[in-house]
Amino acid sequence: MGGLWARWRRRRGRRGARALDAGLRAMVRAAYDEGRPIPESLARKAAEAGDPRGMTVYGIGLGERGAYAEAVHWLGKAAATGDLSAMVVLGTVHLDHGELGEAERHFRRAADRGHAGARLALRQLRARRNGSGH
Repeated sequence: MGGLWARWRRRRGRRGARALDAGLRAMVRAAYDEGRPIPESLARKAAEAGDPRGMTVYGIGLGERGAYAEAVHWLGKAAATGDLSAMVVLGTVHLDHGELGEAERHFRRAADRGHAGARLALRQLRARRNGSGH
């Protein structure tokens, strides 16, 4: 039964995200992995195609230009796919806006999946709540 389930999930994943052309996929990967700049229109194209890295890159760009609600939307979609970086960035966005409960929720999800940066963020968040500042 496990083999059938795995095949169904793979097929479902292919239908959920339209394939990106190789050039755009490479640009998104470089932006995601190395922080290389990418035009917002291309990041949006990747995000709208259902690419989790594209959603994360687009969400980060939106957040940097102050489009908070839209950034949260796209980062949330990426986090829902299991993207650990999106979870951490989403937690950071909420933290920056004083939404400590939401920040903790996203950091916790990533930390529970082994993300070292999220574990550090949780410790810092606890320290901030306890008033120690570090």
